[in-house]
Amino acid sequence: MTNQEIREFFATTSIKVLGNDELRIPQQEGYDAIREHFAKSEEQCYVQLPVGCGKTGLMGITPFGVSEGRVLIITPNLTIRDNCRRELDISSQESFYHKRNVLSPPFKGPFISELKPGANLHDCDNAHIVVSNIQQFSGKSKKWYNKLDRDYFRMILIDENHHNAADSWVDLCKYFNQAKVVGYTATPFRADGKDVIGNNIYSFGYSRSMLMGYISPIDCVHVSPERLTFTIKGEEKELTLEQILEMRQENWFSKGVALSEKCNRHIVEASIKQLNKTKEYGSPRQIIAAACSIRHAVQIAQLYHEYGLKSEVLHSGLTREVRDEIETKLRMGAIDVVVQVQILGEGYSLNTLSVAALFRPYRSLSPYIQFLGRVLRIVDHTKPTSEVNRVYLVSHVGLNDERWWDDFKAFDKGDQLFFEEFLQSQTENSENEGEGQRMTLRPFMKIVAETVNTYIQKGFLSNVADEQIDSMLSTIKEHGFDPIEFGLTRDMIRRRLEMAQREKVILASPLPVQPQKRKEALRVRIAQEARSIADVVTNRLGLNKMGRDLLKYFPSSGPNNVTIVISLANGQLNKKMGVASGERDNTSIEQFENGLESAADIADALTKVIKEKING
Repeated sequence: MTNQEIREFFATTSIKVLGNDELRIPQQEGYDAIREHFAKSEEQCYVQLPVGCGKTGLMGITPFGVSEGRVLIITPNLTIRDNCRRELDISSQESFYHKRNVLSPPFKGPFISELKPGANLHDCDNAHIVVSNIQQFSGKSKKWYNKLDRDYFRMILIDENHHNAADSWVDLCKYFNQAKVVGYTATPFRADGKDVIGNNIYSFGYSRSMLMGYISPIDCVHVSPERLTFTIKGEEKELTLEQILEMRQENWFSKGVALSEKCNRHIVEASIKQLNKTKEYGSPRQIIAAACSIRHAVQIAQLYHEYGLKSEVLHSGLTREVRDEIETKLRMGAIDVVVQVQILGEGYSLNTLSVAALFRPYRSLSPYIQFLGRVLRIVDHTKPTSEVNRVYLVSHVGLNDERWWDDFKAFDKGDQLFFEEFLQSQTENSENEGEGQRMTLRPFMKIVAETVNTYIQKGFLSNVADEQIDSMLSTIKEHGFDPIEFGLTRDMIRRRLEMAQREKVILASPLPVQPQKRKEALRVRIAQEARSIADVVTNRLGLNKMGRDLLKYFPSSGPNNVTIVISLANGQLNKKMGVASGERDNTSIEQFENGLESAADIADALTKVIKEKING
């Protein structure tokens, strides 16, 4: 197909948008805004929609009456690429076009292809819409740039538009410079402080989406300790809650809270309490947790194990097969908790995730909101405004993530002054997701005691004003709908908001731990500790983990450097625990705890021994 043929298809094919009660209001309004924009301008633009509000569907109708040729949908990862392809596949009765009654038969398109291994130019030529992840246009090979003329795509739709200031995305738009460019995002700002490119021509807020039942209403629950005792540089200090709230501004303190088993345990207990609350309305309901590192994630997952929950850890270091197996079990409801390290992010969709547990401090708002988005999808679409769909964020006040909750609410309220000040501050305080190379297992600060009697619960919808309610109800009526169809009246909304506005104090109730579960969890953590020790030692000595430098010094300990150091670490851990090799089945809780306590010393000792071997 030529661009002229595709242009005629998008220009002459009739679609049902206005008055289509199968489409959501942000899809109808967003489409109108895009058409109006390009009727008077060729400038790049973007729309802002929360997760779960029909973003992919809006992308699917955007080209009709607007595009002058072939369309490229560009995504940041394979998960989102695959979601787009599935939802816009006209050959499937489950596609957006069929389910939302957008097109009428006979169907002459739009045909879709995807750039993936095995795809070629013929696949693109036969498609109205081509979907690809950005990696297909990155790297030195320039494979697709060499195959496609500059005018090949006449419209580019950017999913997760906040990425568009990155070089690879900018280069793409510069190359296909005759294309109209539209972006779609839930967070119109970046963690690195760069401005998102384009004009914001339409926004549909989180509060409005929650009130209309498009996404789940969310409450935050923060662990609020009365006392916290920690040691730093050999000195012990005790803080009250008021002092904790002041001290949490320091990055070293919030990280110390994040890595503390005592603080983690209180977050675990609070999140289980909220999970059980969501389970009153049905199962499965699950927790998604955010950790600082793989070592930290294993610790958190095993704390959940101690309370009898089935937990798994997901991180990019796992093989694709293992990751797929874990995600399959998660979708089947065979897992209660998934602890992830920067992996289940943008585009991941599972509506049974109902509790977001934060065990790490975030340094910027964008990744914080992206993580919250994992739990905002409605679990029961037949009861969109029911309590069955309420979800929870659980964290600890010492992590200093509470500031992002407040900023999230201010941003959603449309406070332009806040937004400008926020973007200015981000250029100086950008998110640093990575840990870099781990060089020590010895914590800078160690929390030795924490007294928690209460959790504080706050509702996100507490910032909604009367004029916002009136505006929302008017919009529904303007689109030809009766608000009652959405289960909405002004009094009903106001009653919900009055409940959300009340700050609740929840009594903390420690959960019992089965000693056998504790022992099983510690055994898993000891195995991870050996790998963490090896990571530290090889980093300190500048050794390639897969290299074979250490074989001549330790010939029977493993095939490569990291395996050799893991073997040595396990030997030293066994000595500290007082057990022989292969005898961990007979190890007690106290022995495992002694092993964990000795990890930092073992890392120091092995570094010294191996360095002496290498230096002769």
